[in-house]
Amino acid sequence: MGIRLTYNYKIWLEYDRKPLLGIGRYNLLKNIKRTSSLKISAEKLGISYKTAYNYIRKIEKHLGNKIIESHKGGKDAGGYTKLAPAGEMLIKKYEEVAKKLH
Repeated sequence: MGIRLTYNYKIWLEYDRKPLLGIGRYNLLKNIKRTSSLKISAEKLGISYKTAYNYIRKIEKHLGNKIIESHKGGKDAGGYTKLAPAGEMLIKKYEEVAKKLH
């Protein structure tokens, strides 16, 4: 037949039947894990810090759990952000689903 067909799909996790985490928010969490910075993660994804922060807060509100832990830096000490256990779990679940589909 000569036609090369491909398939495409989108993955997202739902909580209480509401969308919670798709590829964009998954990438945000992965970048936070890699960089220990919400600001740098947002920049890498081409979104504002405020947008990234709002994504995180929205997920936390839906889950009722913190997904990141932030520690502010001071004049001489740098701050950092790391994933909380719930954030680690979201990455793991997303990757499990993606692996099954590949």
